[in-house]
Amino acid sequence: MPTDPLFTRLAPVLNVSDLPAERAFYERLGLPVIYEGPEYPDFIAFGTDTVHFGIQQAPAPNDPPSVLTWQIAVSDVDAAADRCREAGLDYELEHNTPAPGWTYRRLLLRTPSGYRLALEGPTEQ
Repeated sequence: MPTDPLFTRLAPVLNVSDLPAERAFYERLGLPVIYEGPEYPDFIAFGTDTVHFGIQQAPAPNDPPSVLTWQIAVSDVDAAADRCREAGLDYELEHNTPAPGWTYRRLLLRTPSGYRLALEGPTEQ
C-alpha cells in the first residue's frame, strides 16, 4: 500500500449532542482521553497508538445515524464483547460472510448521541 509522508494520521471529530455522555461511553470502552483543556472547553480527544479522534459539542441538532457509521477495527471480537458487557454497554453481534473465504464478526453499538459504532474483528476461517 503506498504511503504519503505528508499525511500522518486520520483524526476525525464527531459532533455530539451530549458531550459528557459520549465521553463516558468511550471511556467505558477503554479509550483514553489524550486531550481536554480550557482552550477548547467543548472538545475532548481520545487516542491510542492506532486510534485517534475527538468529540465536540454539536452546535445544532444533527442526525448521526444518517451521517456516519463509526467503525473501529479490533483484534479480538470476543474480548471486545467482554469489555462491552463489563462496561454495561448494549451491543448486537453480527456475523458476515460477504464472499467465499471471507468471514468476520462485528459488534454494533449506539453511542449516546445516536452514532452507530461497529467494532469489526479480523477475518476468520
